[in-house]
Amino acid sequence: MSSLVTKWKKNKPYLYWVRSARVQGKPRIVEQIYLGPRERVLAQLRTQATASPDPEAVAALMTVQTREFGASTLFYTLAQDLGIVDLINAHVPPAPVGRRTSLSVGHYLLLAAVNRAIWAKSKRAFAEWYQTTVLARLLPAASEELSSQRFWDHMHLFEAHHFAPIQQELSTRIRQRFPLGEQFLVYDTTNYYTFIHTFNSRPSLPQRGRNTQKRHDLRQLSLALVVDEERGLPLYYRFYEGNVNDVVALGATLSDMIRQGFPQQPPARLTLVMDKGNVSFDNFALLKKAQFSFLAAIPAAWVRSFAQVALRQCQPLTLPDGRRIKVYAQSETRLGDMRGKLLLSFSPTFYRKQVRTLDRLQKKAEQQLHALRDTIAQAAGRQRPRKEGAVRRAISQLLRHDRLKDFFCATLTLDQRAVQDLHWQWDTRKKRHIKHHDFGKTVLFTDRQELSDQRMVVAYRHQAKVEEMFRISKSRRPGLWWPAHHWTDSKLSVHALYCFVALLLIRIVLLRLQDHNLAISVEILTERLRGIQEALVVYANGAAQRVMTERSPQQEELFVALDLQTLAQQVGNTLHKP
Repeated sequence: MSSLVTKWKKNKPYLYWVRSARVQGKPRIVEQIYLGPRERVLAQLRTQATASPDPEAVAALMTVQTREFGASTLFYTLAQDLGIVDLINAHVPPAPVGRRTSLSVGHYLLLAAVNRAIWAKSKRAFAEWYQTTVLARLLPAASEELSSQRFWDHMHLFEAHHFAPIQQELSTRIRQRFPLGEQFLVYDTTNYYTFIHTFNSRPSLPQRGRNTQKRHDLRQLSLALVVDEERGLPLYYRFYEGNVNDVVALGATLSDMIRQGFPQQPPARLTLVMDKGNVSFDNFALLKKAQFSFLAAIPAAWVRSFAQVALRQCQPLTLPDGRRIKVYAQSETRLGDMRGKLLLSFSPTFYRKQVRTLDRLQKKAEQQLHALRDTIAQAAGRQRPRKEGAVRRAISQLLRHDRLKDFFCATLTLDQRAVQDLHWQWDTRKKRHIKHHDFGKTVLFTDRQELSDQRMVVAYRHQAKVEEMFRISKSRRPGLWWPAHHWTDSKLSVHALYCFVALLLIRIVLLRLQDHNLAISVEILTERLRGIQEALVVYANGAAQRVMTERSPQQEELFVALDLQTLAQQVGNTLHKP
């Protein structure tokens, strides 16, 4: 209910437009706008009444308040459709009476997930951002209820045993709402560096390891993610220590997935699609024991003669998207204790990328070798020559990238084990042999021998969908994972949960756009959605109206494709044509 209210400050009356609503059964003001001193506002009303007897005259405009509508309403509604609040509240107990607010634990997690999907803010900056969005009236809360301490109080209520049932039920709801693929699941892992201090011993999850973004100097956290092969919807995640190798992590991930009932999915066993960084013979045995089938890229060294088969023996294959590759299959193959099907695929596009990469690395190494030779000459001129062992270690470091050392030959000029000069050459014949026999090829292995060549290649190429989710989570805009302003294992685990929910919401929106043949990056998507605003127009006589602000053609395209006009009308907005 809307009304005009007088508030006294320093013995002077001031007029406010306020909207009241019941929160947990109690009436409270959920929205207010300052209009001005009461006498001035009343004088304007009297002037309007005497100066304009026309009944159709427009009331004098007092003020306009704008709030971000597009992104916050869309993601909030999607989270509500998934029942995130009730799901969390069903498994996590409420806060103690002394720390209880009008918001439940589920509400705090929903707000955190929506913020991560739109424009990540720290918990201290959250309340200010919240007041600029339509969330302030869709889910009203006082500023003190959105302080960082209140967030932390409710995040602290999560226990380790809460996450698995929450994730299991969320996965079930996703399957019920969205048509998934043929029980192929794409699996991969990544890690995120943190700025948690080296000597902060309270968290055990952040550890040093091989960081994918080359920040080996920082502690990191690891994440295993499973997405649906057909639509790319995130179905499962596991958050674990940063120093666990990818191959080792798969065993614990399988155990956790078994507890959540993943293998018992009709009509057949689930098939896990994996990259070669996650495979080993032990993992194949674990998958078989867990009643999983698998489709994996394997290192060429496991089947060297098969991987170097001549291209003239391969057969052409046209993929559904029209691309052409070459394949060579071998059924009834045994690797270790596993019997399955081997498939070699050759992609011209992949071949050209690998050749360009090798040429770039060789050029960079050439420049560094010249710099190393200059330092050797300078050291010899100062009668402080470089030792042979140190120079060979430096050369090995410069050639550490894949395959460079296979066609490189260095010659050192020595004087009593002291290096006087350095010469080198690149063996072009070996380089050409490497390109023609190894580049552009991927070796796939599966225990499902009935799969066609095309189905194997298409399923493996859908590995790109989980990699896309990783790129979105690591982007700085909207900044879904970063910044992570937490440094205890319990709060980091909650952080991982609402980041997973945010990733799921973003993927659902991308699928809706895909249905309308719209391809757009997440950064541009959130930027355009944030630009769609609602305006509360308040007149001097106390009347008020909510309208949508003018939209650009690109924003209007999203407005229609995502059916935001229906959401706008549902939350009380009047629509006008742009």
